[in-house]
Amino acid sequence: MQKTLKKYMLISFWMFFFQLAILTSLFILYIIEKKEIMVTSLIVSLGAFLFIDLIFIWIMLSNISKSRIKNDVKAVDIIGDDVQDVYNFAKIGLVLIDDKGSVIWVNDWFEDEQIDLVDSNVFEWKSELNDLVSGEENVTVEHNNRTYEVKFLKDANLFIFKDITEFNAITIFSKAHAPVIGLITIDNYQDMATLVDDVKANDVLTSIQKIIVNYAKKFNLLIRKYRSDSYLIYGSYEQYEKMLEDKFSLINEVREENEDEDYELTLSIGIAVGLSDVVKLNDLATSALDVALSRGGDQVVISPYGENLIFIGGRSEAKVKRNRVKIRVLSRSIETLIKDSSNVLIMGHKDMDFDAIGAALGVYYFAKECGKKVQIVYDEKLVESKTRKAFKNTFDTSEIKEMTISSKVALEEQKYTTLLILVDVHRPSLTMNPKIVENAVKVAIIDHHRRGEEFVEKPAFAHIEPSASSASELVAELIRYNEKRIVIPHKIATMMLSGILLDTNYYRIRTGPRTYDASLILKEFGADNVLADSFLKEEFEEYALKMKIMSTAKTPHFGVVVCKSDEDDIIDRTMLAVCAQDVLQINGINACFVIGRCESKKIGISARSDGTINVQLLMEKLGGGGHFTSAATQFENKTIEDVEKQLLNALELYLNDARAQ
Repeated sequence: MQKTLKKYMLISFWMFFFQLAILTSLFILYIIEKKEIMVTSLIVSLGAFLFIDLIFIWIMLSNISKSRIKNDVKAVDIIGDDVQDVYNFAKIGLVLIDDKGSVIWVNDWFEDEQIDLVDSNVFEWKSELNDLVSGEENVTVEHNNRTYEVKFLKDANLFIFKDITEFNAITIFSKAHAPVIGLITIDNYQDMATLVDDVKANDVLTSIQKIIVNYAKKFNLLIRKYRSDSYLIYGSYEQYEKMLEDKFSLINEVREENEDEDYELTLSIGIAVGLSDVVKLNDLATSALDVALSRGGDQVVISPYGENLIFIGGRSEAKVKRNRVKIRVLSRSIETLIKDSSNVLIMGHKDMDFDAIGAALGVYYFAKECGKKVQIVYDEKLVESKTRKAFKNTFDTSEIKEMTISSKVALEEQKYTTLLILVDVHRPSLTMNPKIVENAVKVAIIDHHRRGEEFVEKPAFAHIEPSASSASELVAELIRYNEKRIVIPHKIATMMLSGILLDTNYYRIRTGPRTYDASLILKEFGADNVLADSFLKEEFEEYALKMKIMSTAKTPHFGVVVCKSDEDDIIDRTMLAVCAQDVLQINGINACFVIGRCESKKIGISARSDGTINVQLLMEKLGGGGHFTSAATQFENKTIEDVEKQLLNALELYLNDARAQ
């Protein structure tokens, strides 16, 4: 093809040179002799040359066209006699371009598709093809209601088009009609039913059931009741997308229907998508529902197969769902686990605070009363400074040595029969040593934070109660309502009371009836509230630093305050939390976010709310988690300014969703 073009270019040059020479000669003769015959000769020559040029152009175009066909035939000869049939059967088109993007050759398939591309610029025809030149592996383009997948062979300047219209239609149809399973349960219904008469309970159940059934009809879902307070829904992915667009308004409808009742009932929903196997979908939906319940209910948790969980709702604070019978059963269960183990390890989260150490000490004494060897995983560098100081002042060196074990030694001595109990944490990555969690065969969890996507795989025991103020509160109940009637030492009771005081900010937030009951239990065990208060008091330097951070406060949204420390200051995580909590005491402030550098390469955000904003939802969007009114997250290798921008962007996008209704 290229040789043909070069040959015709050379012929054109000599023709032009020859014609120019003749015309110039005739013109010069006319000027010299000035005869009319010379004019006639000049005109005849011009006409003759024009005719010759037109004939030449026609021959040239005809030969180029034949050359193109000949080239295609050569491709047939190389690949096989039926290559064009293969192209057509597989619906594959080939487009060859020059360095400027102009199409110089296409195969016959494009004629069949009635697409004329030769001599046009392929990038002007479809701008999406520029992405292939930039490095994309493939792109999808549409033309004449057909869909094509396109690849580009850069070295050959060749585009390969594949018609995927039918395949696309089948894929879209299959996805739209893929099965979706959901499980719906009414939060707190069983507790409410035991406290009101049967008529009232049935009236409430009937009103909620009507809302659920109408919602199912609205989205054309199959619904079946499988328990007095639980329902199964079945639908297609297309219907699921409509519910997702609707943001599962069902949970808001049920909450609004019962908000004037003494016992406000809400819904928890687990949804599973992404599989054709309905049995596995049901398992995924069950797990999603468990997550929703462990996060306090009143929300939807969606489990797309092989992807991260999606959380919708959770705008209301978790309701108290514990009763003494349930606590007694849980206490007996953890006691049985302890007795069936060779030894017990207790571990909290990094930067262990008063609640984590208090809960760990309570479980330590509980396990000790069961007659088992028990130790707390304790690394001084991973303990918050005030907590470390109070722990050392409360217990002497021999007591600390007996109660604690370093994470390194614990990892070495961990056995197959060892029971690991996590307190005030359920995310393995946030524990003092995630490797210990990874190696543990039996894991028990006692935590008050809303469950996140990261979780211990198949724990032997999980007491996760977001309605509780603290892990120390949960442990105090497990101790009191155990059949052994355990009485813990006053030192441990004081540390546990400190944990409750810290997490409730002296009973200002997350405080329910059970919180006061747990505090009363600890007081009966001899807890010293004056000493507990002294553990939490600030040093003058801490107070000055807190004032400095609070002075940077700004309000990007109504009722929301953001503070930050200096870029060069290293701030204790507890100080960030204290600042956030103190700002919250100002009238009109609904939520506070404090940003500070916790380590040389780590920046943290501590978030606190008065209960009208779900700060856990906001922190989860930034990779963290926590509690409805108390949450946090961390970033590595970023500046304070970068983190502030990310926080402000998250507030802009998700603040409305996080506001409680």
